[in-house]
Amino acid sequence: MANSAMPAATAAMTPAQQLNERFATLYSAYLPRITALVASRIYSADDKHLTDDLTAEAFTQVWLHLHKCEATTDAQTYGWVATIARRTVAGHFRVKKNTMERPADLGDWQYANRPMDQAAGYYTPSEGGFRTAAIGNGDSDPDMDEALRRARQAVKR
Repeated sequence: MANSAMPAATAAMTPAQQLNERFATLYSAYLPRITALVASRIYSADDKHLTDDLTAEAFTQVWLHLHKCEATTDAQTYGWVATIARRTVAGHFRVKKNTMERPADLGDWQYANRPMDQAAGYYTPSEGGFRTAAIGNGDSDPDMDEALRRARQAVKR
């Protein structure tokens, strides 16, 4: 493979054009290897969409920081791009770990409609149970209808 660290620059090209040409060379040379690297790092190898998204995000970061790359050989350049790809995958799963939905009520569903112990200071539901809006028979919750009516009037003004 030709040295993709710094393609031959012509005198007629501006620095921005040189960076664009360098990125195009890196992208075409390393796309299959970086895609394979990203696919090996995600848990579900069948998730082609996630692999493509993370590969695209890695190459976006490469394009944004290409002016900082000081690699002179193909091996150094690939190492730099692969490091960005690995950090992109790690960042994705770090964010996913911190935003994963967790159930708030871990209690058993069997006890949902039973009164709670008053001595413990917990909230006890009313005698009639929880009020819910009927969906299938055309009835609706009057409080919700009033809230929607007020919201629509506020938008019209």
